[in-house]
Amino acid sequence: MKKLYFAGIAGTGMASAAGLCKEAGFEVSGSEAGQIYPPMSDMLAALQIPIKTPYSAAHIHEETADMYVIGNALSRGNPEVEAILETGRTYTSFPQLIGDAFLRHQESLVVAGTHGKTTTSSLLAHLLTCLGQEPGFLIGGIPRNFPQSFSVGAGNYFVIEGDEYDTAFFDKESKFLHYHPTYVILNNIEFDHADIFPSLAAVEKTFAKFLQLVEDPRNIIANVDDPGIRKVLTELDLIDVVTSVSAYGTTPSALVRVLGTGVEPATQGEELPIWYADIETQTWGNLRLRTSLQGERNLANAAQVLACIERMPFAKSIEGILAGLLSFRGVKRRMELLGYYRGAPIYDDFAHHPTAMTQLLQMARITYPHRRVVAVFEPKNATARRNVFQAAFTESLRLADVALIAPCPLDARIPEDQRFQPEAVAKALPEKGFAFSNFDDLYSWLRAHIHAEDVVIFMSPGSVGGIHHRLCQNQVEPADENR
Repeated sequence: MKKLYFAGIAGTGMASAAGLCKEAGFEVSGSEAGQIYPPMSDMLAALQIPIKTPYSAAHIHEETADMYVIGNALSRGNPEVEAILETGRTYTSFPQLIGDAFLRHQESLVVAGTHGKTTTSSLLAHLLTCLGQEPGFLIGGIPRNFPQSFSVGAGNYFVIEGDEYDTAFFDKESKFLHYHPTYVILNNIEFDHADIFPSLAAVEKTFAKFLQLVEDPRNIIANVDDPGIRKVLTELDLIDVVTSVSAYGTTPSALVRVLGTGVEPATQGEELPIWYADIETQTWGNLRLRTSLQGERNLANAAQVLACIERMPFAKSIEGILAGLLSFRGVKRRMELLGYYRGAPIYDDFAHHPTAMTQLLQMARITYPHRRVVAVFEPKNATARRNVFQAAFTESLRLADVALIAPCPLDARIPEDQRFQPEAVAKALPEKGFAFSNFDDLYSWLRAHIHAEDVVIFMSPGSVGGIHHRLCQNQVEPADENR
């Protein structure tokens, strides 16, 4: 198998998988519905991967690929999917391809859980690199310590973000079931992806199936402070066997335990403070972890990574680990500072689940105790468009001083009585909640009301109409208000 064709190549996972295969020596091409936007367009162009648009059956008839990789966003009725099926071409999904071509032959480190996968997997890959292990990796975001979101690597280890979302239209099992896990970091288990999972029980079932793939259960690095994880591990009779981590300090019997956390004041010239956690470990005794990552949730991620590395069979320099943690620069779109408007910092974050939003806004309160916190929430993904989390989103947004709700895309597949109602959320937040029917009105509100004493946090898996970038491009100095 030398030549691969990726149908639907511009998705984050597909583009990174295509890049990984190109780096590994495969001949790669692909297709997409229409115009491709940054950052995926820039990455694919830099890799010199030819892309055909729009989708057409003719592309398949013209190709002579050994394998056709069909993206999760494509289904029956797509002209290329139909052409692949009609002509009997050999096809697969990108999770199965990565599992078979890469992970089956290496020590696979899979980072799983409802929240924190991208940051945790990026930090794990970074620390292993700092320790000289040269891991391969495939991450569903853009780590700031690496030039791209993938690497073939040169060592025995491969770090991958393990997504529980379904694999493809022809494979409705979770992606991570294809990843041959040697080690698993399990951060948390909550209900999510309401478009494919009917209940929390269904989510727990797929995680249980995944954990049973790990040959040595001691290689499951589990945050036992999380009730969802405790439930699944107890039902599997693994709760006393796994490498337990008390990521928030509430389980005294855990092998690795966070004893306490705190914040060091930002030094002059630094926008953000240093957060720290005092950790109890088996190998190194008690440690203090320090990081520029913000919030207790990221300290929990760091504790999980430390516990995983402690479990791995190579000589580990604690000085290298501590230095690597402090040098980790995070991931794009995870509390990413985009710029300023009238002196107010503008942040972009991928948060789209009530728990992640709550943790993010709690962290903002601590990081910026003297600023007005303005939260901009876009109910963009398939779960947020439903009202299943509407009450929880409302409670999360209560933590902000101002809650601005961006337009919710109309999804005709969702019955009207099950759709998210932005106006109802705004009404439940009197004097602080505002719902907008279009991005221009939201942008105008921000332009009129944001001042130097604010911090603005955009929360969405989407682009929020690009208005956060427009704000930063139209920086207005505070003095302009008086002209």
